[in-house]
Amino acid sequence: MFSLEQLNVFVTTVETGSFSAAARKLGKVQSAVSQQIINMEVDCNKALFDRTGRYPVLTHAGEAILQQAKAVITQHQRLNLQIAALDSCDPVKFTLAIDEGVPYAGLTKQLHTFTELYPLIQLELLTATSPEIIKLVKDKRADMGVVFSEEVYPQQLDFESLGAVAFDPFVSAGHPLAKTTAAHLDMLKLHRQLVIGAQDSLHGGYKTAFSPDVWYADNYYVLLELAKSGFGWTLLPSHIAQDALSQGTLHILPTNVEQFGWLVNVDVVQHIEVSDNLSRLLRKLLREMMDQQAVTHPSIKQPSSV
Repeated sequence: MFSLEQLNVFVTTVETGSFSAAARKLGKVQSAVSQQIINMEVDCNKALFDRTGRYPVLTHAGEAILQQAKAVITQHQRLNLQIAALDSCDPVKFTLAIDEGVPYAGLTKQLHTFTELYPLIQLELLTATSPEIIKLVKDKRADMGVVFSEEVYPQQLDFESLGAVAFDPFVSAGHPLAKTTAAHLDMLKLHRQLVIGAQDSLHGGYKTAFSPDVWYADNYYVLLELAKSGFGWTLLPSHIAQDALSQGTLHILPTNVEQFGWLVNVDVVQHIEVSDNLSRLLRKLLREMMDQQAVTHPSIKQPSSV
């Protein structure tokens, strides 16, 4: 059985290209490095390097065990990190829930930084509606949530603003409202409205039902498909409608009402009993994600209450 030290000497020799270079990198004399390789070759009864040239070259046997040797070394490093993490106050599993209406395309970029600092963390990502996320965090079934702002949060939750998301009114290209400019909001009441949320859980703002004829959905992408199919007009996060706008299947609803759209605050919520370095880092990365979104969509300015 090869020792971890032998595997490390073997891999270092391959990476540096010679026994002498490996010795310098490992802080050993060259004879010690050579002897470790010889011992490995004796144990497996195979030559691992061809030494006929100026520099040692891996044999087929050496190539066969190289990746396994690297895997053993990497796993040993992860084991040491895991043991060190046992003495840390940071969690080993973290659940982040994000409202599907929040633009999280830039999250993967931020997660690279996150995993560099917490390589062993088991991360769970959930998408749900903001009310569902608030309940998940309140009940400690999620460690952190990214939600559209509520006027009042449960007393068990701490929150801070991350930025804002622009909502605009949209309608299908073939809808009657797309062919004329609405002079006032009363004209919109003549047409079906598609609204996010359940009928008994509306709180005003972008969730307000202006029309007496309303269809409800708890999913923005369902609203998007309904709007594209001409079933009514709706308020959607602008980034969700971008592709449909580009393809011409959806139009921004033409109206004389200035700024009929909404600018909706986005908050990060967490249970007041939770405070650790991991959470603080993730909040910072989420703020950076939203800042980047504001740059990508210049219409998104400073947060304003809804």
